[in-house]
Amino acid sequence: MKKIIFVSMLMLSILLSNLAQADVKVGVALDMDLSLVAQIDRYNIVLGDSGFAVDYLVKTGTFDNETPLSWYVSGGGWAGWDNGFGMRAPVGVSWYFAKGWDLYGQVQPVADFDDGFKFNVDGAIGVRFAF
Repeated sequence: MKKIIFVSMLMLSILLSNLAQADVKVGVALDMDLSLVAQIDRYNIVLGDSGFAVDYLVKTGTFDNETPLSWYVSGGGWAGWDNGFGMRAPVGVSWYFAKGWDLYGQVQPVADFDDGFKFNVDGAIGVRFAF
């Protein structure tokens, strides 16, 4: 337990030291539950009332220069929901509808490893503001 706390504190200190120069977006989403979400550079963080998830944006792109839409593919892990843990691979689209604001939707294959292997496909929709 002490090792987990130490590693968590180390990761938090690294994150906070880089946060000053990071691109940050904060918002809310329906992702497993009603959740607070943040995008810090290439990391998407989801904090729900009964769990959390962290995803890394592996690939991002735009459809064209005229449309305020972009797409992304990410991969990460989750823990807590249904007292479980696992991996997920969100694929989504973001729509930049106003200065600093985006609305996103994603579909995510989810692997659950807590008591045997279960596979599921979930989705999420959310809105974020960029600082």
